[in-house]
Amino acid sequence: MIHEQPPNHAESLTALQSTVVDQVAIVAVTDAEGTILSVNDRFLEVSGYNRHELIGSNHRIVNSGLHPREFWTGIYRTISAGRIWRGEIRNRAKNGSYYWVDTHIIPSFDAQGRIESYTAVRFEITQRKQAEEAYRKIATLQAAILDHGGFAVISTGLDGTIELFNRAAEQMLGYRSEDVIGKANPGIFHDPGEIAERARRFSAELGIPVRPDFETFIIRSQRGLSNEFEWTYRHKDGRHFPVLLSVTALRDAEGMVTGYLGMAADISDRREREQALRSAQVELKQQYEELIMAKDRLEVEAARQVTLLEELALAKDRATAATEAKSGFLATMSHEIRTPMNGIIGVLNMLQSTSLSAEQAKLVEIALRSSHDLVQITSDILDYSKLEANKTEIEQADFELGALIEDVTTLLMPSAVGKGLRLVSEVDAALPRYLTGDAFRIRQILLNFLSNAIKFTTKGCVSLRIDIADHPDGHVVLSLKVRDTGIGLDAAARDRLFARFTQADMSTSRRFGGTGLGLAICKQLTDLMNGRIGVDSIPGKGSTFWVDLPLRAANAPMPVPGDKAAHKLPPLKLLVAEDNSTNQLIIRTILESLGHRVTLVDDGRAAVETVQGGDFDMVLMDVQMPVMDGPTATGEIRRLAGQAGQIPIIALTANAMSGDRESYVAVGMNDYVSKPIDPKRLLEALARQSDGLRRLRQQREE
Repeated sequence: MIHEQPPNHAESLTALQSTVVDQVAIVAVTDAEGTILSVNDRFLEVSGYNRHELIGSNHRIVNSGLHPREFWTGIYRTISAGRIWRGEIRNRAKNGSYYWVDTHIIPSFDAQGRIESYTAVRFEITQRKQAEEAYRKIATLQAAILDHGGFAVISTGLDGTIELFNRAAEQMLGYRSEDVIGKANPGIFHDPGEIAERARRFSAELGIPVRPDFETFIIRSQRGLSNEFEWTYRHKDGRHFPVLLSVTALRDAEGMVTGYLGMAADISDRREREQALRSAQVELKQQYEELIMAKDRLEVEAARQVTLLEELALAKDRATAATEAKSGFLATMSHEIRTPMNGIIGVLNMLQSTSLSAEQAKLVEIALRSSHDLVQITSDILDYSKLEANKTEIEQADFELGALIEDVTTLLMPSAVGKGLRLVSEVDAALPRYLTGDAFRIRQILLNFLSNAIKFTTKGCVSLRIDIADHPDGHVVLSLKVRDTGIGLDAAARDRLFARFTQADMSTSRRFGGTGLGLAICKQLTDLMNGRIGVDSIPGKGSTFWVDLPLRAANAPMPVPGDKAAHKLPPLKLLVAEDNSTNQLIIRTILESLGHRVTLVDDGRAAVETVQGGDFDMVLMDVQMPVMDGPTATGEIRRLAGQAGQIPIIALTANAMSGDRESYVAVGMNDYVSKPIDPKRLLEALARQSDGLRRLRQQREE
């Protein structure tokens, strides 16, 4: 016989309770010093902070500053003694708004009985506190009206026990409120004979027996009849005086009587008092109606807030869609600009290798420089768009800093020498040879700093200084400083220098060119790498641009194939899939000049068919082509049987948006070369795929 294990209701109940608490309660766990160890999603929702901002921070991050030091001292005294503390606390959210929480702080103990952590369970009570504050203001206003209106106001429960006795009643009757509230009924202020006489009168009028006690005062109000009559009040000292007493039944929303309200005016001077009494009644009614209206307004406001939140969510969705549309537009424009630029730069490079006169060579050099400037402007705009859309990711990989610096200075040395400038670099001897970080982004920042320094310096020197310093958390701080003897900057220009589309002034853009995006991109890249960036400058004497980046020292170098590996390649049989005839000419010229054999096709479908029927070493695949695009063709090739499905494929594309390389690798491409085609980069990509090529050839031989 099979016995089923009975369900563990206790565990199910515990799990259910935990889920419910996590949905409604704001929960945080701190160590004994108050450092936050963990928070639940409700904490993030209410405070506006993300988990990375809270974990490791002290709980003072949400301190609103409302509560005095003694308040916190009392809390600590309680919980450090191992007792649970409960109370109400006002906190401050990340956006500066305040919220109230009903808080329980519960100590937890280790095996030795020492406190090791505190668990704070809070329930948001902001709306309740706001309602209490609104009620307090209305109550204060009502109390002011009641106390200073000149009328004795006495309210009772259903049994006649006095519940409210205002200051005017104290002055009129000589009793203190504490002497009568909860202890007496209004009969003590009246002449017993008058009560008996009035009971007989009401009995005759209503046709029912009326007792000569509290019932006499309220019988007409119970039946919804007018209950305003002259009575004789008796002062505590024994004096008698006439009053006009109006008694009203207090009813709840369902119309049930909950008590009675009596308002009395001394009518020794009746004519003056009658109008005042009526005015007071109207004002009291208005206050009640205003209270109801305030409640209705609160409900309307709550509904408006819900609608506003829905509109904000819709606006956010629209903004996201607009950002995506902009990114798509920029990607398309990048492709459209880079494709013809690839042809222009390629033809100029080919023309430069021919026999030219000095004047012709100069003109070709100017055209090449202008073409590269246009490509750089396109890259800047794309980079800023990626940063603005939060699509830029910082890589963490090992790299050799010395090689990076040599690459940058070698690249820019011709520009400096061409202007008669000295370009020098100094490196701290304590600098680790290898570091872990985003070498591409560090190179991008250095290129921008040095290019600007060379651009804005007409004579003198441009120097690069690299220092290293320890960081408290185990990192090292890489300090890069680029100093020039150029035009310098005034304070106003320095303040706006790292904003987008900004240069020192408009004449700078006209004189030296550029979009003003470079430094804005450097600033955002530095922020993404948790670094600092700035500039020190004196007008007319030069500037020092600096950046400090926290990195980690690396243990081993990261091998990077280069030009030597590219030139050691044997002659290759290459298939090039490219629909643009100009690009076909340029790529074929570059590859055939190095001894490689090239076969050209115009679309992805033709590439798949040619790979099936040919014996190629590699495929260079354009991404955007008619009939079938490059990624689709790559997927088709990867599904081919045998060696054809393993052939190395290098993407050739004018796209330059974040994530392009990853998306191409995901569909089966092995590498990526961006247009305009740089012959050096193309050959390096071929070299990087040499290992796969060797394996493919070994398989063919076997």
